[in-house]
Amino acid sequence: MFTEIASVGTSSGVQIYDLRRGTKLGQCVGVAVGARQSFGMSDTWLAAVNEKKAMCHVYILNRGDSSSKLAFPFPEEISCVQVLDGGKYLAAGAKSGRIMIWATGSGRMLGTWDAHYGAVTALASSDSVLVSGGEDAAVHVWVLSQVLDQLAHGDKAVGPIVSINEHTMAISVIDISQAGILAGRGRIYTAGRDQTCKQWRIHVGHDGEQFVGRAELLATFLYSAAVNDIVVDAGETRIFAATSSGLYQTELYAYAKASPDSIKSKAELVALGGTSDAVYSETHVQYATAEADIAAVGLNHDGTLLVTGAREGTVRVWDTSSRQCLRTISDKQLSGGITQVSIRLAPPQLGGPQAQAQVGLQRPEAIAEAMVAPRVSSINFAPLQRLMRNSATAGSTVFEATVKMQLAGGRENMAAFDAQLCCAEPYSETGRADMRLLEALQPTDGTAKQQQLQQQLEQLQRHSARTRALNDELYQSAVTEWLSARQETKSAQFTVGKLDAGMALLLTEDYQLIEFPSVLLPRGVVLGSVVNIDVGRDRDTERRQRSDFRELQEHILESFGSRRPQPPNIRVGHITQTWAVLEWEPLDLAAAELRSLHLYRDGQRMMQPMPTTVDQANRMCAVKTTGLDVGQTYEFKIEMRTSAGTFFSNTVSLTTHALDNLTGVRVCFGDCDSQEEVDTLKETLRRIGASWTDSVSLSITHFVARYKTGPAYESALRCNIPIVKPDWLLACEANGKLQPAIKFHLE
Repeated sequence: MFTEIASVGTSSGVQIYDLRRGTKLGQCVGVAVGARQSFGMSDTWLAAVNEKKAMCHVYILNRGDSSSKLAFPFPEEISCVQVLDGGKYLAAGAKSGRIMIWATGSGRMLGTWDAHYGAVTALASSDSVLVSGGEDAAVHVWVLSQVLDQLAHGDKAVGPIVSINEHTMAISVIDISQAGILAGRGRIYTAGRDQTCKQWRIHVGHDGEQFVGRAELLATFLYSAAVNDIVVDAGETRIFAATSSGLYQTELYAYAKASPDSIKSKAELVALGGTSDAVYSETHVQYATAEADIAAVGLNHDGTLLVTGAREGTVRVWDTSSRQCLRTISDKQLSGGITQVSIRLAPPQLGGPQAQAQVGLQRPEAIAEAMVAPRVSSINFAPLQRLMRNSATAGSTVFEATVKMQLAGGRENMAAFDAQLCCAEPYSETGRADMRLLEALQPTDGTAKQQQLQQQLEQLQRHSARTRALNDELYQSAVTEWLSARQETKSAQFTVGKLDAGMALLLTEDYQLIEFPSVLLPRGVVLGSVVNIDVGRDRDTERRQRSDFRELQEHILESFGSRRPQPPNIRVGHITQTWAVLEWEPLDLAAAELRSLHLYRDGQRMMQPMPTTVDQANRMCAVKTTGLDVGQTYEFKIEMRTSAGTFFSNTVSLTTHALDNLTGVRVCFGDCDSQEEVDTLKETLRRIGASWTDSVSLSITHFVARYKTGPAYESALRCNIPIVKPDWLLACEANGKLQPAIKFHLE
């Protein structure tokens, strides 16, 4: 089966889901969808109306593309949109009651006319027919070819072929049957805030060259609350209504028992309702587990799956035969409330029919996940024009304005101007390339035809250069004149009506009041004084402030945005039987701040004291980790948390020494009996493969001394380094392995 998608409009954008699997295929963010028909779709793009301002946002329907590719303002506030002819045209209903039609490929406005006395609240289309409903409770049927032809010929009295005024409150939704209205057998369904849904047959005929029509009421369905949305199945046997009191299913046909006087012995299928009878809410089937306030509803193409969106932000998929909820779509993007639900076949780039053709119509889920859908690289959608142009200027998209100016000395200098261009080089690189091409193609003997073409090309280049220079001069003069006009100072006269220490009330000649700071008024101004206030625009200060602001932005970018913190680079410094020293290079945090450093051993975070500041970390550049087992292998890394993010160092591996391995012993000598004794101990260290240093550091394993004196002794105490007598070294050499330090502690 083909893939169908459900597009859900919310206050945070449009979310697109696979209807049968419930997986999210894409989203369109940055637009607040606030009405039932605030977005429309084609196979490649989605156009949405922003609820907060009169802006249109256009998105490309690709997986992973969530931001709008095109944004432009509407001529006025739009309440609903409808896509026509597969996306070639776009219809919009305005809050002023006007309807506007655009060609999306060129952006040209084809027509605009007054359709309703209030806002247009619903639009529906079939073939070349557009049906509109508004807050004035009216429903109009328009033949677009007829309306646009009248507008093109300047006829302002545009009217619908059918007008319906049977509703008593604003229209919420309009649904059109699949049968063609212009064929004379189409039906439409209208629902509104008056708690009713009406079924109409539209009869269409011809009066000369014009379409005419009338509406016949077939049935009225009454619900217990205002109807927010409806959808009718393809066979027109059921209506699914989303109301403020729940979700209802209405059967359009029912079996009626044969009467005793009837010649028929079996029950027959009859239509419910009629022109005078209403089908009341008791006869509708309610979905018991649905939410109380359903804002939007959608039905798939075969009528088996129903999608509902509640105002509270819940989307459910229902089985229409059993009226059971099959799936609830959970997404935090839906929490802002749902306003619109749209069901359609998925385009190829979202897993649609063309993508399925590679593996057949029966598409297992595993194959569907592995398939790579094509991506749309461009769309045929141009910014929509805000004004309708007549046929003479319809193709023009330039700014239409009259520029009144006279170039000083233009006529006098034109001859000199042309003379200068005669010896000028071709204007553009393209022209020079053409000249080189002609020279390359020219045979050695030359022909008159080629010389003539070359002369014509040179003449065209001179003409192009003259035209471009004249246009540049004209543009510069126009801009200069416009800026000078904008810089004129405006003056206004006011009468002081009230005066206090903070604010003064100034009265204009047409009795308008403004508040003005009293400190800015001239000295001696009292109640009734007349003051003149001159207001001018200081463009020099604006340019200077903009320049200062750009310089500040560049400085901020260079100082804080051009470099990122670098991960720490650690290495093994010294290893013994039970501890090791890890060293690192000075930390490079760029402009970020250090939050914390953490040491990890074999993937587990250790409670190891670490430097807390950058200065401390770069001064120490090492950490001593203890509590290791003899002859074991460990992996270490450092986590650095900064204001710019978290960074991990490289991972180093080390193996602690065995007891008979004395190469890890590193001592520092304190005060002994004599220098000869120290030299003897150093020879002992050489024989067992150990080492010594002249200062106390983290890599020292033992401090050897006979007396508790000296600064080195104090440093060893602070670093918690074992302080032993020289006999400890002699015992290690005699036994061939590391000896416990407790027996040789300096008393």
